[in-house]
Amino acid sequence: MGMARDVETVTQTVRQVLERELAPAILTGLQVDFDLDQDGDPILLVHVEFQSDSGDLDASRVLGLPRHLREPLARLDEDAFPIFTFVKPGELEGEAA
Repeated sequence: MGMARDVETVTQTVRQVLERELAPAILTGLQVDFDLDQDGDPILLVHVEFQSDSGDLDASRVLGLPRHLREPLARLDEDAFPIFTFVKPGELEGEAA
């Protein structure tokens, strides 16, 4: 499988899946970057900024995110594996792009 490498389309797809799967938490920021793991395999670094009433995310929903993204990313011909980082509002802005 080839790689889409269209960060805007991939980010939009990731956002749609995350908004659906992490509800009722609200995504307040999202940054997706292409990278390689230590073996040279493609990965997506997905930095998620969220807000929730409890301050936390449902762990079972978080664990299922790679599975829920697999098909939508495959439709984009994107084979990078997503690696997630979750932060509270305001923390994503401080990270280097």
